[in-house]
Amino acid sequence: MSKKRIKKLPEINHKNFPYDLVLITWEDIVSCSEWSYILEIKKSKTAVCSSVGWLMEKNNTTTVIMADLSFEETKEIKQGGSYTTIPTKNILSIKKIKL
Repeated sequence: MSKKRIKKLPEINHKNFPYDLVLITWEDIVSCSEWSYILEIKKSKTAVCSSVGWLMEKNNTTTVIMADLSFEETKEIKQGGSYTTIPTKNILSIKKIKL
């Protein structure tokens, strides 16, 4: 019977990775490229969306969250992926997620 190797999982060091995990709710555009009746077009509404990620940047114009991160051999986090840039004026709420 072979033994399973238990790999120690790296932990996020908040000193070197000072970003909060958040749930952002935001308003987005809705579009359609097919033929529709004018009455239906006039009823169109915007979409309310939610995204989860690490809050990488927030300023007057843009808010950037990143969903994925990668640990280096040294346990440092230098790369991320699956990021979303949202116009800050479209954000309805930001809630911090506790780990």
